[in-house]
Amino acid sequence: MYNLNDDQKKRLIDGIQATFAIPFVDDIENFIWEAIFAYTKNITIIDPLTHIRSKRLFDVVDEHHKIGWSIKAVQHQINLPCEFEVVIQRADIFKKATELGFNELSLNSSPEELGLALLKHWYDEKVNRDAQFQSVEDKRVCILLKSRDRRSYAYFESQLAEYFPENLKWDWTNDTKTGLQARRNSDNQLIFRWYPNQKQFFERFVLPGNVYTFNIEPVRLLTHDIVELLLAKLQDKL
Repeated sequence: MYNLNDDQKKRLIDGIQATFAIPFVDDIENFIWEAIFAYTKNITIIDPLTHIRSKRLFDVVDEHHKIGWSIKAVQHQINLPCEFEVVIQRADIFKKATELGFNELSLNSSPEELGLALLKHWYDEKVNRDAQFQSVEDKRVCILLKSRDRRSYAYFESQLAEYFPENLKWDWTNDTKTGLQARRNSDNQLIFRWYPNQKQFFERFVLPGNVYTFNIEPVRLLTHDIVELLLAKLQDKL
């Protein structure tokens, strides 16, 4: 787990506080969270107004240090330690069976074979391929937990976990085969879950009690005030 230094903590809080001051913004998510994270780390982010947004795994990349972050903002009760699941990929392994090195995959395939295909689809086809394309050597994940009222937060940053087939045991969650799950052999911790119908692949994260938490009190500026303020700043550029 990685910790923010004091300057980064201040930039994170300031970035969220400033974002919520804009009455046109209703939440910290997607590119807004990516931009705040980049500001926190003092990294230049690609502007989607001038560049096409990449669908690559690593949303923010520190090109100098070759660090890439897959970042997500998740609404969740800030009651640490806690566990939650996040969609990491749409994995249609039945359709891509041949591409993944299997003759055929279906609900009748063994859980172990389906699990092996999912790991190949995630790590070989996504994580490692995108890391190579984006010149990322240090692969990380960062999650911002946010309370429903957007006043309480928890920040979690760690290495992107990489599992091998021998690390996991795969089983159907029930006899109807609506969900496939993987548990870590070392401690029986639930790690992955996959639903064949929706093709959604989830990873389960466990946030310890010592992650960085903080509170803010959102203050909204009046719409005409923020418009006039920004337009005044834009005068020299328009």
